Amino acid sequence: MNHTNGYKLLVTYNYLSHRELEYRRFMIQRWIPAMQELGLEPGDVLHTMYGDYPRRLVVLYAPNLETLQRALESEAWQQWHERMLTFVRNLDYRVVPARPWLQF
Repeated sequence: MNHTNGYKLLVTYNYLSHRELEYRRFMIQRWIPAMQELGLEPGDVLHTMYGDYPRRLVVLYAPNLETLQRALESEAWQQWHERMLTFVRNLDYRVVPARPWLQF
């Protein structure tokens, strides 16, 4: 997928440090493959080391707005959102047009 076209779903949160190992396993083995099944391609993952910002930013790409809306309105998305909340706090989503630079 061309990451300068389409849309990005910016997912920000703070993971629970006491569940970090479970969180990492969940993200790699379950959540990322589930997002791919919904038509969202994983992109960047950024970790904030310092400052009053969310600890993690995950970028998912969609080729078009319809794909992104279909994913976000699906029952599967809601179920994955609920599961994610067992590992993170301050979960937030933002949809932006894809640009080749870092977006918040």
